[in-house]
Amino acid sequence: MSRSPVVLTAVLALLLAACGGAGDATPPSGEERRAGALATAAPGELATWARGRLQAMAAQGRLAPGALSGLGVAGMPVPVATPAPGATATAPASSRTLVQEDGVDEADLLLVQGRTLHALVRAGEGPGAGLVLLSQALDGDGRLSPARRVPLASDGDWPQPEGLMSVSGGQALVAVSRRWDALAPAALCVDCPGIPPVWLKGGVQVQRVDTRDPGGAVPGDWLAIEGTLVDTRRIGDALVVVAVHRPVLPVQSLPATATPAQRAAGIAAVTSAQLLPTLRRNGGAPEPLLRDTDCWLQPDNGSLAVQLTTVTLVNLADPRLPQTTRCFAGGTEAVYLTPQNLWLATTRDVPLAERGSSAVPPPPRTLVHQFALDLAGTGGLAWRGSATVEGHLGWDRERTSYRFSEHAGHLRVLTYTGASGWATPDDAATRAASPARLTVLRADSAAASADGRTLATVGVLPNERRPAAIGKPAEQVYAVRFAGSRGYVVTFRQVDPLYVMDLADPADPRLAGEVELPGFSQALLPLDGGLLLGLGRDADAAGALRGLQLALFDVADAAAPRLLQSLTLGQAGSASALEYARHGLALRVDGSVARLALPVILTDAPWGGQRRGLQTFTVDTAARTLALRSLHGAVDGGASVGWLGDERAALVDEQVLHLRDGGLAAYGW
Repeated sequence: MSRSPVVLTAVLALLLAACGGAGDATPPSGEERRAGALATAAPGELATWARGRLQAMAAQGRLAPGALSGLGVAGMPVPVATPAPGATATAPASSRTLVQEDGVDEADLLLVQGRTLHALVRAGEGPGAGLVLLSQALDGDGRLSPARRVPLASDGDWPQPEGLMSVSGGQALVAVSRRWDALAPAALCVDCPGIPPVWLKGGVQVQRVDTRDPGGAVPGDWLAIEGTLVDTRRIGDALVVVAVHRPVLPVQSLPATATPAQRAAGIAAVTSAQLLPTLRRNGGAPEPLLRDTDCWLQPDNGSLAVQLTTVTLVNLADPRLPQTTRCFAGGTEAVYLTPQNLWLATTRDVPLAERGSSAVPPPPRTLVHQFALDLAGTGGLAWRGSATVEGHLGWDRERTSYRFSEHAGHLRVLTYTGASGWATPDDAATRAASPARLTVLRADSAAASADGRTLATVGVLPNERRPAAIGKPAEQVYAVRFAGSRGYVVTFRQVDPLYVMDLADPADPRLAGEVELPGFSQALLPLDGGLLLGLGRDADAAGALRGLQLALFDVADAAAPRLLQSLTLGQAGSASALEYARHGLALRVDGSVARLALPVILTDAPWGGQRRGLQTFTVDTAARTLALRSLHGAVDGGASVGWLGDERAALVDEQVLHLRDGGLAAYGW
């Protein structure tokens, strides 16, 4: 089986976009009968839960080969990094990865450490190609030093770069990657993604790299965690890794001719040891990642899939990468982390993949779980509470975290309430839009309810007092961004209404104002001076998509937002890295001027004459203006739009850097 990493990545993205959560469909009794409540598993109880799921699947004929259910220790202190003396004294002015929450880092393919740029790239094409750390220094004249390529550990058939994060005051970095392993021909994993007839098992790899020597990075210890990566975040030197493990059980590989008695015997033989994921250190023998009693059971979930969500905390300050892990029964679709809390969410009912379509059973509901990073010895993670909210998280897995925002002791969640909706803009011509709903939960679980475990809903929108929909009829949400007591939502069908939500009163959220322009924004970036930058697509009066669009809004007055300026780049068929990855945009703020760089493909005519390069532009927050600058490194884009998901940009002093095709290029600003 030969596929390029680009093709494999695109195929896996389509398969995994449909993979939802899982859990126990049988509610408990007594005090544990709470919305979304988690209950610590007693010894052997995890295996009992799995047997119940397998029995239900067998009754539906979903354990036979070809019956797909899907497409597809002690607490560890969480350290806070202390910058090395002088580490930032001579640091150049540079951009950094755009993150959702201040103080919470996110992995990106391109990392700036002082005057050195590091990139996590593939070592080649096809199965077996590993990953390398590409490092180049930028001198005072804006020239890049010769590239140094350091091979990193590779623990899978198809490693896929996730990104880099700096640790220990810039003295080291951590490389995070996904891996995909093809199972043996006889193996059957009905909850695994696959490229028929091959089933794929997911894994996560974390490797520490010492970067103290300017002459070359030194790879260090590494961990391989069994499970499909959902997302990672970093607070200080604590790395949070969330993954979903789908065990391959012997009973799932019984032949189609197996009798009901043989399947029942196979189900009865399932043990906790078979369910738990493994950990490998530096390529050593697999060891259990955790114990069954380190898991919580989750009663309120309609999926029968046997999956475990694992949350692993890795101490990056220690070169040996000590870790601690907790889990809960079921899958996870979204990860949102603040300096105070970890929030995990999943569709409560049968996930999208198990229905074989981009639809969920009505009424869709989402389970939301709150955890606190715990330093007192409960496995590094403490469950604080759970809630069920109306609606689901949508189809754009790259931006599910942006549906959440914690502020002043409350969590705001924006969901889709329709059973179906748009996965792409083209769906607007054939599918009904999915209405949106905002739910506000009280994050102080101790005061939220009598049991201290059910997160109370304090406000929703729309409601009886404020019945206006978030979006006009037949429109669907395309972008969401929260900032303090404000929320910004973009919906689209033919024009782009930007809605400003006033969330100052958690019990009475309201739509304060709106402004319209053709097209829509896929990403929203709050800037100083009451400004908001939208990046997305232009459209004509009928809603047909045209070129890329940059829009600058004045949102200082929530009741009267207004469009200050918009610019269109290219024609229909243009694309930007932001459409593939939330970190595709580079931003650096110098006083009142924000410098931005975005990898793009621009067409000179609709769907033709493509140029591929790095577009730079500025926002002057004092003058309240938006201006295009240069398209650096423009080359013929070829016959197709191409893959921009691996392209990144960075701004260092007066240079703009472009990561493209596994290499770096530097241009004068």
